[in-house]
Amino acid sequence: MASIWSPTSAKSATLSTGRTYGWVSIPGSQSSKGTILFLHGFPSASYDWRHQTDHFSALGYRILAPDLLGYGDTDKPAELEPYAFKSMAADIIALLDYEGVEEKVHMVGHDFGSLFLSQIINYHPGRVRTASFLAVNYFPPGEPLDIEQAKAFCEEAVGFERFGYIRFFNEEDCWNLMDDHLESFFTLFYGSESDTAMDFYPPGKLEAWLKADRKASFPGHMTAAEKQLRDQIFDPSAGRGYRGPTNWYKARFGQKIGVEQEQKDGLDPYILCPTLYVEQAPTSKVHMPYLTEQTAKYTKAENITKPVKTESHWIILDAAKEVNQILEDFLARY
Repeated sequence: MASIWSPTSAKSATLSTGRTYGWVSIPGSQSSKGTILFLHGFPSASYDWRHQTDHFSALGYRILAPDLLGYGDTDKPAELEPYAFKSMAADIIALLDYEGVEEKVHMVGHDFGSLFLSQIINYHPGRVRTASFLAVNYFPPGEPLDIEQAKAFCEEAVGFERFGYIRFFNEEDCWNLMDDHLESFFTLFYGSESDTAMDFYPPGKLEAWLKADRKASFPGHMTAAEKQLRDQIFDPSAGRGYRGPTNWYKARFGQKIGVEQEQKDGLDPYILCPTLYVEQAPTSKVHMPYLTEQTAKYTKAENITKPVKTESHWIILDAAKEVNQILEDFLARY
């Protein structure tokens, strides 16, 4: 939530799309380097980019890091239609227009932010200078996730259903259980890969974990002070719980809102700008070589694919210095 973690750089405005967004905006000191747009994932907010915004603003880049729809200082509609990627992509372009950004932008996504970035590229290729996908690869437009097909694929590739948690996130009131067990959810989702592999990914495990109010070890990539600030950002009593964030899953994977429209719009699935894909270590329990290859497969320009040493999904936190250096080297080329 921009206004909490970076109040001197926080902005909020109702955009031309009618949506109110909050974001961090840091002016650049070297115009030739351009603008970096950071798109967070689930269950995140602009705050999870703190290591990157500090690093790249010091290098002279202009920084924009919005709280995406359903999060932080941004609107949190209960209905699902606004979470269609085409609609949210229009919001992001409106934000760039509000900021007066006319040149192409370096766009960086993590987790669901990478998936969302995929369709920003498809709908607005002329606004993208480079595209960097962190921890989650590029996905072409108009492809719905078939949970049962994914189940069989994952069981063959990694030995268990990697996307079982999506079933829980598509239950109508799942967010209530998450809001009632904030510490339990936080320690599991931000915790070690061994915990998430056993008790988050497989179907039924996350719900059982929350109902038992279990706790995992405190993550080593976060201080107590950082955790306290994050607790303020995700405060259900202030209307900032997990309903909005889980609506992304219900819209995209449950109701498949916007997917058919992507098919009708005849979008080019290929990426014309240079791309970077940074993934967790290949020793990760959920590493799938097929997904590793997807970004390069659809990139017509140069692609660079690199792993980091950590097996954690939270590479922007757990391997911040390593990710920053990889990203710095990549952006310097363009």
